[in-house]
Amino acid sequence: MMHNNILNPDIELIISDSACKQARSEITQPYDYLLRIPGNNKNIRYKFLIAFNEKFFHIEHEEILYEIGDIIGIFHNASLLIDDIEDDSTLRRGQPCAHIKFGTPSTINCGNYMYFIALRKGMDVLPRLWTLLPSSDTLKLSGVKEKTMKILVDEMLNLHQGQGLDIYWRDNLREVMHNGLPSIAEYLQMIMNKTGGLFRLSVKLLGLFANDTSNWDSDSLVRLANLLGIIYQIRDDYLNLADVRYSEMKGFAGEDLIEGKLSLPVLHSLLNSKGDTTPLHHVLFELDSPEKRRNDLQSIKLAIDYLQAGPSLNYTYETLQDYIRRAKHLILEYPHPSDLLLRVVEGLGAVVEPNH
Repeated sequence: MMHNNILNPDIELIISDSACKQARSEITQPYDYLLRIPGNNKNIRYKFLIAFNEKFFHIEHEEILYEIGDIIGIFHNASLLIDDIEDDSTLRRGQPCAHIKFGTPSTINCGNYMYFIALRKGMDVLPRLWTLLPSSDTLKLSGVKEKTMKILVDEMLNLHQGQGLDIYWRDNLREVMHNGLPSIAEYLQMIMNKTGGLFRLSVKLLGLFANDTSNWDSDSLVRLANLLGIIYQIRDDYLNLADVRYSEMKGFAGEDLIEGKLSLPVLHSLLNSKGDTTPLHHVLFELDSPEKRRNDLQSIKLAIDYLQAGPSLNYTYETLQDYIRRAKHLILEYPHPSDLLLRVVEGLGAVVEPNH
């Protein structure tokens, strides 16, 4: 039997731009909410972008810097929406997480949607800006589009690979302990993938727009970006247990412990522990969910005291300072007089020392 009314004639078969804009305003509520919560890192990624440019690339078009910064910012903020769900977090920067307010399904969809917004922006906006450069050749435009897409997709893959391994270690910690904990080197490799990606995006995307390549070497700058990713995550691991002000911004003291995360001080302590009856083992293995840990903050405090009394926080602090020295050494290999990048890197090492 033939049906003449298969399609409702009132349905518009072409999606208009206005309809897309309306859809975005409705589905990006979790992202928009997150942007309104004041952060505690003072836009450190954009500071690094500006510092990288001043030191190495010397791009004068402010719109190029703004758009690259915006793409990196979208990736970062979208990842926070997903991270909070994966970590079973309740607070972000002292406020309820987006998925608590808007629901997990909407927040997952919003975070993934914003990933693709950033990809689309990179594919459309950056090649257009490249054509504005004095030395640009329109015949090479397709190559620029291809390089841009490869950079963005590669770093998204790195991010999810690192994040996935971090989650696996956390959620299968008993099995991981039984089969052998990751080494410190394996942990640093994981965070280089997970946290270093946004720093690598800065140097790789800036490199597409640099007219003069004589002042930098791409491999060296990627190594520097990897160091900065490691530094940033080690600093975060350390402050989560050592700085009361940081804990207040997160909402709980020892948020990583509540999550059950295998952070650097936790990993170091487990690798060097003489037994399995420590306050840290109790939190990780007997209180086997974030909800149980949130309901037993006294045990969290005892585990923090245990870590602060032992060598692991001091090891984490010294490792942070060592990687900052390595990053400064790489920066100082280049003769350009700008010291903004050096100052930003040094600022990451300005943390309270253990037991002070």
